[in-house]
Amino acid sequence: MRDKLTLAAVLDGYSRRKDRSVSIRFHTQELTSGDIMEIDEMCDSFGILYFRPGEKADRDELAHLDKVDLTDYDTKKSQSQRLRAVLYKLHQVKESPMSFEEFYRQETERIINHYKNKLDE
Repeated sequence: MRDKLTLAAVLDGYSRRKDRSVSIRFHTQELTSGDIMEIDEMCDSFGILYFRPGEKADRDELAHLDKVDLTDYDTKKSQSQRLRAVLYKLHQVKESPMSFEEFYRQETERIINHYKNKLDE
C-alpha cells in the first residue's frame, strides 16, 4: 500500500454531522482497478485532505503536508475518554469483583492523589 493518494477530483458536497464534524464527498474521473484497490486499503485511515480547486498542486505545499505531525489529531476520543476506556479494559482483565464505576472512582482517585503528592515534593 502506498502512503499517499493523489487524484483529480470534484468536490461534490458535504454534510454537517451531529458531533460538529463534516462529511465531505468527492467524485473522481475514471480510475484503474489499482487506484480503487489503494482507496479501499486506505479506508478508515487518518490523514490529511488537501484540495485545491482549479489550480495545479504546489510542490512546496505538498512537501509541507508530508511534514505535518498528525499525532495530536489521530484519535477521535478526548484524553479523559481514552483514560476511561483503558481503565474499563483493565477492569475486565483484572476481573475485579467491584462494579466498573467503583473501580473507576478508586483508580482515578489513586491517580489524582499521586499527582497531588507530587505538588508537595
